[in-house]
Amino acid sequence: MQPALKSPLLAFVLFVTRLQAQLYSDEVQADIGSQLHDKYLVIVCAESDFNAAKHEAVRVSVASGVQFSMNGRVWDPNRGLILPDVCDDPVYCGEYLPRRYNELHVTTNPVGYISVEKSDEYPCFEKGYYIAVAAICDSQEEANTELLKFRGFAPKAHIAKTEIYMGCIH
Repeated sequence: MQPALKSPLLAFVLFVTRLQAQLYSDEVQADIGSQLHDKYLVIVCAESDFNAAKHEAVRVSVASGVQFSMNGRVWDPNRGLILPDVCDDPVYCGEYLPRRYNELHVTTNPVGYISVEKSDEYPCFEKGYYIAVAAICDSQEEANTELLKFRGFAPKAHIAKTEIYMGCIH
């Protein structure tokens, strides 16, 4: 139980502060919701072991000729898949940053690639897996076309629909 407030002014300030916090929270949620977009991932494999997923991703990369990238991330035995503690983006150093685009660098290298990602970061995916993502597509049709490129090298490759936040991450 909260202690009785001795000042009506203090009570009013507290009420306004809580109201502002709720309104801000609602605005943030609305903004986040407007930046979520349906995406279709072409997944080569899903493994509970990072090394197994990376091995399969590299194998499919070599077989298909599609480049493999860790997106600057490293494997840390204690923290898992993360950006190094010293990296280009200090906000995310030492943290996992999920893949959001099909291109490695949208402006300088508009070429698709294969990466290893954490399933936990994608809504509706089963948690606790490392997934080898071969493409992130805007439509089912585009994903079907991409899937055909990998089926010969990865018979278990499949498409999974998810939502990805495409807004600013800073």
